[in-house]
Amino acid sequence: MPYRHAVRETLTAITIAFALAFVFRGFVIEAFLIPTGSMAPTLRGAHVQITSPQTGYTWAVAPRDMRADGTTPLPVQAPRFAVGEDGDESANFPPLEVHDPMSAWPVQRQNVPTRWGDRIFVFKYLYSIFDPARFDVVVFKNPRDPTVNYIKRLLGLPGEMVAIIDGDVFVRTPGPNDRGEANPWKLPGWRIARKPEQAQRAMWQRIFSSEFQPISPATGLVRWFIPPWLPVGTGPEGTDWILEGRADYEYRGAGPTKLVWDARRRPIDDSYAYNETPLAGNGEFPVSDINMSLGIRPGSEGLTIAAVVQTRGHQFRATLGGESGGIWVRARTGETWGQWRRAAATDSPGVLAPGLVTNFEFWHVDQSLQLWRDGTLIARHDYDWTPAERVEHTFGMTLDQAASGSDAMREARNYTVPAAWFEFDGGPFTLHRVALSRDIHYQADAYRNYNDAGEPHSRAQLPALTTHPSTTLTLGPDQYFVCGDNSPQSLDGRLWDVPHPWVRRIDPSIGVVNRDLLIGKAFFVYFPAPYRVGRVPVPDTGRVRLIW
Repeated sequence: MPYRHAVRETLTAITIAFALAFVFRGFVIEAFLIPTGSMAPTLRGAHVQITSPQTGYTWAVAPRDMRADGTTPLPVQAPRFAVGEDGDESANFPPLEVHDPMSAWPVQRQNVPTRWGDRIFVFKYLYSIFDPARFDVVVFKNPRDPTVNYIKRLLGLPGEMVAIIDGDVFVRTPGPNDRGEANPWKLPGWRIARKPEQAQRAMWQRIFSSEFQPISPATGLVRWFIPPWLPVGTGPEGTDWILEGRADYEYRGAGPTKLVWDARRRPIDDSYAYNETPLAGNGEFPVSDINMSLGIRPGSEGLTIAAVVQTRGHQFRATLGGESGGIWVRARTGETWGQWRRAAATDSPGVLAPGLVTNFEFWHVDQSLQLWRDGTLIARHDYDWTPAERVEHTFGMTLDQAASGSDAMREARNYTVPAAWFEFDGGPFTLHRVALSRDIHYQADAYRNYNDAGEPHSRAQLPALTTHPSTTLTLGPDQYFVCGDNSPQSLDGRLWDVPHPWVRRIDPSIGVVNRDLLIGKAFFVYFPAPYRVGRVPVPDTGRVRLIW
């Protein structure tokens, strides 16, 4: 009797546990698999992972080799197979050739296993209690095919007008006098949508960091790695600097000097290493939202440092050390630069202590200038340009001129090309982790000739939603606007066609996600894209993380 009682109790406990698990899964948290690269590299779909033997840098690349259906990746990319009686191997597919994002050197691989996408946890029905927040990563039913779940970043909220200008998001609250204006971007009340710190840090895309210095000076046809930072020193041709062949840059002089980013060899644009194997379909756009960072160890007292971003007809400068620490701005009039205006002072001591490393970051992002010291924000200045001012400074044209043509803002050549450099006064000193990152840039685009179902698009070749005055979006009370972090490869609210017939019963609007289609908020990568050890899948535990 006790034995039978124990068995019954055990079975009851297991049944209750399964019931609770199903209830929990259905109403609280559910796991989802990331299928594509539209949110890469924030969240990875199926991909291959490459590690450079020279720099040690590891990055993800979209699969190149597909099955006969053209959409399912082969389990092994660039596979090889044996042919002939002598057992010689011959390539079934050409080697996978990509370029190390840090050194730009080519890397070839064959027999590269395809990794699955990241597996994430999603808070289901959270939005039945709380309203979604801008820049949340959300899971929802695809308005074009409600049997498919999509994941994107939420940019536009109910009741807002939304515009994408130079890669950034602008919003305003509609007013009673809006109807008479043919160009909505001229209306008052527009403001830029600025990302919170955690989301911004997650969205920075690294272009280069000196910590990934190649271990060998020669590989293939490349004889020597030249860093993208060009020294301008007090000696002939910057000879007071020692950069090449080093992860830590050393300056042995004592006077004013600079490190200038070589934008000719390493453009600051919205290219993604993830997209190298299918190439981005809409080209690469200059990006002026930049993060410049380094660790600096002075060899003597009195050193000052400044970071400068030059773009959109202005120079933005952050300084540390001495009595003039803070943020400075000046504008260009014709061919001359105006006087520097101090926009914000530091709220902490600016002394750079000899022998100690101080971590310095300067953000120019979302029309905000931010100076960070050792991870703490010590100075900030926000400049609130209107869409008219942003268009004028970025494209050199008025809003009327921008609205009169449908392609002015989707041509990369029309964008301001940014410049960036560090300035130093004093020395000697050593620099560590000298890096430059860029923000996510939501591309101006045009609707394709055919939609995702292979049918003629109802808006073929018109400017994509929100990216032109004529396609400004006004969201209803239960509508949201979403885009993918991998903007060049994301089929999102900018480019969707008419919703599925079932969805049209709820909401017939093109390019929006109705609240009834929201599933929940993605918050945790619990099983990052795994690799295989034999037949056993092993998660990339180093990438377990919260989603911002």
